[in-house]
Amino acid sequence: MLIGIDGNEANIKNRVGVGQYAFNLLKNIYLIDQKNQYIVYLKNKPLEDLPKSRANWHYKVFGPQKLWTKIALPIHLFTQKEKLDVFYSPSHYSPQFSPCPTIPTIHDLGYLQFQNQFTKKDLYQLINWTKQSIKKAAHIVTVSDFSKTEIEKTYQIDPQKITIAYNGVNEPLKINDKKQKEILKSYNLRSKSYYLYLGTLKPNKNIPFLIRAFSKFLKTTDQETKLVIAGKKGWLFDEIFSTVQKESVEDNIVFTDFVDNYQKTILYQHAKALIMPSIYEGFGIPVIEAMKLNTPVISSNIDPLKEVIQNNGFYFEPTNQEELVHQLINFERINPKEIKKITDQAKIRADFFTWTNTAKSVISVFEKFKK
Repeated sequence: MLIGIDGNEANIKNRVGVGQYAFNLLKNIYLIDQKNQYIVYLKNKPLEDLPKSRANWHYKVFGPQKLWTKIALPIHLFTQKEKLDVFYSPSHYSPQFSPCPTIPTIHDLGYLQFQNQFTKKDLYQLINWTKQSIKKAAHIVTVSDFSKTEIEKTYQIDPQKITIAYNGVNEPLKINDKKQKEILKSYNLRSKSYYLYLGTLKPNKNIPFLIRAFSKFLKTTDQETKLVIAGKKGWLFDEIFSTVQKESVEDNIVFTDFVDNYQKTILYQHAKALIMPSIYEGFGIPVIEAMKLNTPVISSNIDPLKEVIQNNGFYFEPTNQEELVHQLINFERINPKEIKKITDQAKIRADFFTWTNTAKSVISVFEKFKK
């Protein structure tokens, strides 16, 4: 088979969310599949860490960059000499027109439920371009049973046309003690003296709620505890910083901005627990990353996170501050042996979510179009 892939989400330096998914998926398809032929289409030349070109793996770089998916890519697909069997997009956006069947990855439909959390331009694109991709798709990939059900109901799609390819996580990095201490020191942190939030700073992550609940929790304890908020700024994030000032907790909140894999691993390993306060997710990679490192997870009780964590975490209602405060108070009192029992089970669960499994699931979708 000859398979085309939109590689642009993978071809960025600081990868989060869809970028992380796209990069790890490409890397693992490259490792697994030397039988099929692949062309990866890009706006810019491939970064050094993308898979290297070889007999069955090639890159095509072209512009113009503006409206690339709508104009440049379709023109290229129709005029190139190679005839693709299928075209795959690791994101919501398939080419506007295509001479071959298209497969988008629809990660979630949060933008339909929380329209006030997006700029008008981004919302218009998400709603209209995603709908167009779904309606024209020969098949759809998504990342959880929760998202699959939402797509079926919202767009009246035959469930047989949707395949779940769960997100994966990489094996944790091995980092020596000296490096661990350096990273903690760079944030002025001590091991097991802080709770961690990790993810992009954007509205669905519910971070102001977390800050207000943490502020209340601080009034119940005489321990010196911090909340680390790790992740790059997304959009509509001003409320996060204003909430810190309103609650007067500047000394107890640490903002890291984007963290690389070394920093991320250490922050997970030395946290008391990861707190995931989201009001909406399609999947929730940070909970798996934490579980993989035996870090306890305190999570909102929304369906996609419960699908991933199952009985291996601590839950709260993401609109009830008092419930999170009580969960934190109770967490501080739990016997460490009980926590270890939960985190050991959580690690077993986390080991199921690998990028190898994700890639195998996506390749199985490609195989449906073999002639």
